[in-house]
Amino acid sequence: MKLDFNSARGLDATLRTLGFEMDVAQLSQGALDGVFHLGGSRQLPVLSIQTNQDLVLQGNRRPGMLPISLNTTDQQPVVRGEETHPGSLHGFHAGLTDTFFLLPSGAHIQVALVSQTRLEQLASTTGDHQVLEVIHGSNSANLHPQRFQEISALIQDQLMGVAQEDLVEVAMLEALTPHELKGTASSELGVGTALMKDLVRWGFENSRQAITLDDLSATIIASRSSIVQHCRQTFGTGPMAVLKQIRLAQVQHALGEPDVQHAIRCQTVQEVASHYGFQSRNHFARDYRNQFGESPRATLQRASDPGIGLQSVSVAQSPQIAMARR
Repeated sequence: MKLDFNSARGLDATLRTLGFEMDVAQLSQGALDGVFHLGGSRQLPVLSIQTNQDLVLQGNRRPGMLPISLNTTDQQPVVRGEETHPGSLHGFHAGLTDTFFLLPSGAHIQVALVSQTRLEQLASTTGDHQVLEVIHGSNSANLHPQRFQEISALIQDQLMGVAQEDLVEVAMLEALTPHELKGTASSELGVGTALMKDLVRWGFENSRQAITLDDLSATIIASRSSIVQHCRQTFGTGPMAVLKQIRLAQVQHALGEPDVQHAIRCQTVQEVASHYGFQSRNHFARDYRNQFGESPRATLQRASDPGIGLQSVSVAQSPQIAMARR
């Protein structure tokens, strides 16, 4: 199953359908042109995400699954504040329940959803106890190029429907054996990364509320200078801009979804914009066009067009999604 998505909230709607309680926001400016692909099998689903814009993703992981991720381009994701390296696996720490990472423009990640219980049983059966130490103590592993290419090819085949679950699992166990690794990184959040995760979470949980930097400082209990410094280091822009981008993403999603408009009792562009804290019509229209490459009215009008977009795909409409949720 391949689906195009043109909004960050459309991507997170699909991820939620798969059991990931994830929020997604677009950070860079311009029209979003992304592709989501789900394949694999009930035992080992595989998904991929391609994006032409910078995205931030935060939320909760799917319980019982280890999302073993790799990137096939030179544009490396930033996972929990740590830059990943070419030829690395990441996201597999068995003790994590949350997710926070940045996908840069041009990135293409593939994620194999491996059963934690099954992988741990396989490691115990084969005597690879050191692998258990790796997945319980690390969240990123740098592989030798040949090993990375082997796993990348296996996951790609699995994504395209070539059933080889056992081969993928064994290859991952071998790759995560300590003597095979070039290095690992832990899952610990640095002070600045934890602060930025709190900022993004607050933005999604309070997306109807515009806030000043002083009030934000008091709310997330951090100094103004610290918030600004870490935000520019992490996102390349200031905290007020990041929070505005999150609210704009909510507006875009509402304008593109009649069901959301009905739920929030807003039918016009101005009503939706006001619902999410935008009071100046002119400033809002300018910011929206700059962020998404079209006017808010164009988004609203397109919502009435026939056809099924990424946001409207349901479990009932997609057997692949129903399979991956099991």
